[in-house]
Amino acid sequence: MRIVLTVVTIGLLAAGCGGGGTAKVEQTPGTTSPPPTTTAATTAARPLALELFFLAPDGQLVAASRNVEQTRAPGAAALHELMNPASGTTTQVPDGLQLTIEDGRAQVTGATLDKPALAQIVYSLTSFPTIQSVNGKTRADVEDFAPAILVEHPTPHEVAASPLRMTGTANTFEATFNYRLEDAQGHELAKDFVTATSGSGTRGTFDSTVSFAVDSAQDGTLVVFELSAEDGSVIHERDIPLRLVP
Repeated sequence: MRIVLTVVTIGLLAAGCGGGGTAKVEQTPGTTSPPPTTTAATTAARPLALELFFLAPDGQLVAASRNVEQTRAPGAAALHELMNPASGTTTQVPDGLQLTIEDGRAQVTGATLDKPALAQIVYSLTSFPTIQSVNGKTRADVEDFAPAILVEHPTPHEVAASPLRMTGTANTFEATFNYRLEDAQGHELAKDFVTATSGSGTRGTFDSTVSFAVDSAQDGTLVVFELSAEDGSVIHERDIPLRLVP
């Protein structure tokens, strides 16, 4: 089954959310208690970019990126944004959450989190380099919600120029999967295979570049998939719509 990811993309991944030996409490933005922001001069600077994870139609995680105003509470801002799913996705993250961070461990309280919500939050908050776990869970603990090939960059509808950097994680047979980049007419612009750092039951990371050429800006699609070791059929396919530019 081909899963088409139609996520509105606004920005790229931001840096950390605070750590250290002293617990740091971040309140999720709301109507009465917004998180503290920086001074007017800093707020006027470029937006804070967040990497978020929502649920695709098959219930598995899909990455999205979104810009928000600069804030001293980026983790709380991420929790707030997780309540608003991007187009073509859903979310299980509830309102009223509070975030405490200490020594790289995040604690989210204020509401009951079901397994999909926890997976969204774990993947989103551990995108910050200063957070290693959420409520005692790491990405490995919620991996059942990650597709076999999880592309974290590029995110759907991102503007992409050559060479396109493709990063994420995968758990495929012998750590290998394939990709194909198509133009607006479905013509093939590039194709190759990628080998992650591990596979065959152990999720590994990948970081690869895709070179292509287009004459004008146009819609395109990055297709990632695995070829079945049994019969060579296409499995674990994900489609990522992009805006390709020269």
